[in-house]
Amino acid sequence: MYYCGIDIAMKSSYIYITDNQGHKKTSGQIPTTADVFRQRLKPYVQAGLSVAIEAGNQTAWIHDLLVDIGAKVTVVNPAKVKLIAESRRKTDKVDAKVLCELLRLDGLPHPVHVPDKKTRSLRGLLVARRQLVSARTKLCNVVRGMLRQEGIQLPARYLTSFVGWQKLMGRLYAHEHIGLVLDAYYQSFVSLSRSIQALDKQLAKRERQDARTARLKTMPKVGRIASLTLLAAVDEVDRFGTSRKLVSYSGLCPTVRSSGERTEYGSISREGRSELRAVWVQIAHLVVRDTSRSTARLRQWYSKVASHRGKRTAIVALARKLLTIAYRILKDRTVYCSSLVGKAA
Repeated sequence: MYYCGIDIAMKSSYIYITDNQGHKKTSGQIPTTADVFRQRLKPYVQAGLSVAIEAGNQTAWIHDLLVDIGAKVTVVNPAKVKLIAESRRKTDKVDAKVLCELLRLDGLPHPVHVPDKKTRSLRGLLVARRQLVSARTKLCNVVRGMLRQEGIQLPARYLTSFVGWQKLMGRLYAHEHIGLVLDAYYQSFVSLSRSIQALDKQLAKRERQDARTARLKTMPKVGRIASLTLLAAVDEVDRFGTSRKLVSYSGLCPTVRSSGERTEYGSISREGRSELRAVWVQIAHLVVRDTSRSTARLRQWYSKVASHRGKRTAIVALARKLLTIAYRILKDRTVYCSSLVGKAA
């Protein structure tokens, strides 16, 4: 059995390979290309090759390549490999060697989950959509601020539609540049909106292909984007033993400081997938503002927490509650039932 640690960089990477006794077989810097990885590592695969790499922006294709040639791959969070993160003598060679030795001695932290290509594709579509929506929002905010300086106050969602923009462009302004800016920004707004619509069509197709989204959408205020964001982040719900682990993965769990008989709970950890946290906090806000019967029990639960802990803490607690319910829906292959609101995680 052979063990390999790889320190990956954009142009070149460092490999360090030992046998099961820790004797070095080979090491050195190589170009970060698929052909070179195959050439250098394939001779060791037949006897058994286990590889450790750190999570990064090139992890996915390198992981798939190594698995394809027959290696067993472990992906680790670089922040949790303390021997590397805290080392004063940090070089590519040292990092690769430490990864290799920790792998051989079974001393690496819990591996990072690498989703399959279908889930990675879904993540890519959602990331692209979030970036486009963010760019469109910033563009609208610039226009709103510019018009405010001219004494024009726009209603809340005025710039979210083509009609609103066209009404603005049809007006006369005291300063000539305002019309020119509106015309230029409108073209960008149209382009961004068309791109978002194209991605929404692809996401709608993904939604129809996954029966889990229909179950998640039985929850109040949970739609296509929220359900797909959860599924893209979770991949397979069975990898989370409890709902608390999923909540922790989202970064919504509170930090804890315990010493002796004293335990203090702080703000949320904000570790994990930020998009998952943002979406479910937004759903919590929508639930609180709702007045329909479907959200009554959730709002009652929120009000009870808010009366003791305050509204901000209660919103986060409600987001955790909603995520816990979503976990049970996925785990038990069931649909939303308001009686789940009163149950413990």
